[in-house]
Amino acid sequence: MKFTPLHFAALAAVFSVPSAAFAQTYIGVSGGVTLPSDSKNTGTFTANVPATATAGAIPADTSLAWDTDFKNGYNISGQFGYRLDGGLRIEAEGFYQRHGIKGHSNLAVGGANIDGADVSVLTRGAPAAGNPTVGTVLNSGIGSVKSYGAFANMYYDLNPGGSFSPYVGGGIGIARNTVDFKPSNVNVGKGSDTNLAFQLGAGATYKISPSFELFGQYNYRDLGKNKFALTLLPANLEVETKQSLFSLGVRIPFGGK
Repeated sequence: MKFTPLHFAALAAVFSVPSAAFAQTYIGVSGGVTLPSDSKNTGTFTANVPATATAGAIPADTSLAWDTDFKNGYNISGQFGYRLDGGLRIEAEGFYQRHGIKGHSNLAVGGANIDGADVSVLTRGAPAAGNPTVGTVLNSGIGSVKSYGAFANMYYDLNPGGSFSPYVGGGIGIARNTVDFKPSNVNVGKGSDTNLAFQLGAGATYKISPSFELFGQYNYRDLGKNKFALTLLPANLEVETKQSLFSLGVRIPFGGK
């Protein structure tokens, strides 16, 4: 994804509050579990695949698609923010997250599902009675998705003066994602992409003391569609990276109210 001046203007707008409104600065750190949504991967062949004695040719621009089921993973984040008068908070957040892969299914070439076909249709080798099917090869949990990046967030504390304060908000940012698909130790593809990202969040803060807070938070996070070239086939692929995150953290305020 290419970033336009509008994208960067949107990021900067989160921090455009006049300094006179700043009531308190804080730093924080958090971590938790990531529950990724399954991905509907889509792409096209970028070159012709010649026919063999037992498999037909695959022309360039033929559609390619399959589903990927992810394992739960983890996430860690660090925050630096300002708590404003009236309950608003603006925050810069850096994050890293990783989750594995349960398996892949429903491989379709030109709209036709080939999970039940001999794997030689992909490898262009010789079919044999002992060969696994395409679906058997793909239904493996080897691989991962790793992401890191930064968000500019804005949250609203519903009870800013109390010891317990729920809050809601969200943010926009930039994410770098690395997708590694290696079912049955076959190098299907690995690539990285940088995308515009967004998240929505809700949580609650519990103030232990004026200088120490605990918080729990839920986020829905979309890190964009990641496009990269496959290794096994002359094709490109787009992989979705959407997830739910549940995190616990600590926050340390400095000065102010």
